[in-house]
Amino acid sequence: MAGAMLDALPGRVCLIDGDGVLRHTNRAWRAAGGVSWGVEGSRFADHCPDPDLAARLAALLLAPQGNVSTCISPVPGVRVMARASRFRHGAIDGVLLILDDVDALDTGDEALARFRAAMETTSDAIYLVDRATMRFIDVNDAACRLRQCTRAELMAMGPARALLTDRSGLEAVYDGVIAAGEAVEPVEWTHGRDDGERVYAEIRRRALRTTDGWVIVTISRDITARKNAENGVRRAARQQGLIAGFGQTALATPRIDTLFQRAAAVAAEGLHIEFAEVSQRLPDGGALVLAASAGFDDGYVGHPMAGEGRLTQSAQVMRANAPVVVTDHPGELPGACALLQRHHVRSGMGVPIPGPQGPRGVLGVYSPRAWRFNGDSVHFLESVANTLATAIDRIEAESRLVQLSQFDMLTGLPNRSLVLDRLSQALAHAQRHDWRVDVMFLNLDRFKMVNDTLGHAMGDALLAQAAQRLKACARASDTVGRLGGDEFAIVLPKPDDAATVAKRVMAALAEPFELAGQSVHVSASIGIAVFPNDGHDADTLLKNAGTAMNQAKQRGRNHHIFYLPQMNDQAGERLRLENQLRYALERNEFLLHYQPKVNVASGEITGFEALLRWQHPERGMVPPLEFIATLEDTGMIVPVGEWVLRTVCRQLVRWKADGLALKPVAINLSARQFQDKGLDEVVRTIVAEEGGDPSMLEFELTESMLMADADAAARTLSALKAYGIRLSVDDFGTGYSSLSYLKRFPLDALKIDRSFMRDVTTDHNDASIALAIIRLAHSLQLDVVAEGVETADQLQFLRSHDCDQMQGFFFSKPLPLADCTRALSEGRRLQGAPVTVAA
Repeated sequence: MAGAMLDALPGRVCLIDGDGVLRHTNRAWRAAGGVSWGVEGSRFADHCPDPDLAARLAALLLAPQGNVSTCISPVPGVRVMARASRFRHGAIDGVLLILDDVDALDTGDEALARFRAAMETTSDAIYLVDRATMRFIDVNDAACRLRQCTRAELMAMGPARALLTDRSGLEAVYDGVIAAGEAVEPVEWTHGRDDGERVYAEIRRRALRTTDGWVIVTISRDITARKNAENGVRRAARQQGLIAGFGQTALATPRIDTLFQRAAAVAAEGLHIEFAEVSQRLPDGGALVLAASAGFDDGYVGHPMAGEGRLTQSAQVMRANAPVVVTDHPGELPGACALLQRHHVRSGMGVPIPGPQGPRGVLGVYSPRAWRFNGDSVHFLESVANTLATAIDRIEAESRLVQLSQFDMLTGLPNRSLVLDRLSQALAHAQRHDWRVDVMFLNLDRFKMVNDTLGHAMGDALLAQAAQRLKACARASDTVGRLGGDEFAIVLPKPDDAATVAKRVMAALAEPFELAGQSVHVSASIGIAVFPNDGHDADTLLKNAGTAMNQAKQRGRNHHIFYLPQMNDQAGERLRLENQLRYALERNEFLLHYQPKVNVASGEITGFEALLRWQHPERGMVPPLEFIATLEDTGMIVPVGEWVLRTVCRQLVRWKADGLALKPVAINLSARQFQDKGLDEVVRTIVAEEGGDPSMLEFELTESMLMADADAAARTLSALKAYGIRLSVDDFGTGYSSLSYLKRFPLDALKIDRSFMRDVTTDHNDASIALAIIRLAHSLQLDVVAEGVETADQLQFLRSHDCDQMQGFFFSKPLPLADCTRALSEGRRLQGAPVTVAA
């Protein structure tokens, strides 16, 4: 233990016991060259080169206390300072002898003198500390400025008080510096000033051996600016990561209350602040209520964020529609909010959550401390609020679109898609319980006459009143829906007397309708199909009910008729059609027409949709509706679809060889093709064999195809997308599946179904649906293509709402190949669109 203690001391050191024997020596003593002063176990007097020193040490051993200091020259040219003092430790009672090279001491004195002379020429803080007394010898002006005190105050503090540390710990640090010599690594130190700012310093220390002992030179460099910059970069990176993570959460979260809670948590975490809250404006535009919080008591959620007649921080934000910082809540807004008082809030900041009609709420943060909010704090909080607002817009848009896609806006009844869905559910339930399901297909007799005579407004009013009467005739478990126009359906999912319900409906509709002071009389033709006799799926049952309804109309209207198989028995014709289709491919009877797509703004052709045609040797051109379904049902659509892809690839190669500017060609994928697990490999093989360019191909799919097996669809689409093929959703808005696929699948475009475009300029419901699809697509960075554009008014609607592309007879019907090639070579464009001239 004594040896280790001596090794920590500078210079050559030994312990001599009462008998004059060297009991312990340090490492420097043992390593010293030149004159030998003895080794452990030897008598010091036998090796001491100076008799006078030996005699003085012998006398010191006999004295109870005292010390000896003398300078000797053991050999010519070498001066040694010998200092001895009485020493008692444990069983040792003797003398501690220290030998120092006098030239080294002179060097230390000279270095100290240089430090003192240069102290005021540097911006670094310099402190000189006497190790023995642990007090300052000197400090410079920079040190006083750093400590924000006078030189006298700093000298009086001493190093331990100045560094806010205990003396013993600091002594250990200084002894380590002495033992390390020059090899002392710089350390960083920080403390808080009275004004709340933190000061960072880089401290370097050096030990100087002087004639008076050891002096610790401490150089402190202010690195606050650098540290603040580094902390700012780390803080910004952390905040950006939080915002990015919140954005991902916002995209996947369907619940607004969950987003509110996450926004409050992100705000608190990003600013390292104690409390955060989201206040939401009530629908009536009045009070703000606490929607979510972080740090506050959860019991306040749902309560107003203001006292009676008080102006709160959040109220100020709403009034200004701008960020607000409150540095002293008790002083500026006394008693404004019980929640803030309960948590002793002193400072805070709030930013508005943007909304279409002004701020929809406030995102605020609070602290019981005097918080220093800066521009970066405001920017971060605004980023969180904007991300939250975007997510709310998305959720509300999806909700509106779901409402539009499943319910009829005029009557509030389920639309065709939802009717089919409810019918499918009823059929599944009926199969388990082995009972019947009745489907009624209704058409209002003489409605067209009312609509044409009294106008569309009166026609809409009639439909709305008829819908209410139909609902009154049904049970709560029944589904009453509007299929479109003046056609309605009623699904009776539980056993009932459909004939009795039909009579009740006809009686209800027979009562006069009061329309703008006029009494209008209509009736209904009703067809009824029954599960399981008339079909086992929703589409078949509804189709057969419609067939029966047509029979009722043919019999003079105001009738109800049950479906019979002979009404649409076309089995023989279908069999002949199938046989003819099986040979159509090998006989080269199929051909493609191409319908152009046009940029709505510039009028330029942006691409084509390849449409399958059948040139029958006897019947001529067969309409697609008469054979596509048969191809799909029989599976022949798969080889025909491969023929379509090959044909398109070959045509693209020919156009390129002819020097024409290539435009992407869209191909409709069938459900049977899309269900093929090897579709992507088939596509790659065909494109490679034909020398096609996958970037010039686009596949159009329907919502039902995507949602039949979402996981498999995601894998197939990802493979096709990786190959370079564009992907779009055809007939968008007619399905009723979850809109989550829009963010799950790698899509490029949405196509607005022609059913919405037909009356987009006259039916506000269709206009709302089209506009909602455009906005939703653009918010997801998708292109929008409107199908079935036939009038200038429809085109103007699309232009005014920034639709990207259109397709329809207004520009061009589907063209034979020669006409399509001519349109490309001539640069045909939409009339009335601006012409862009290259610079």
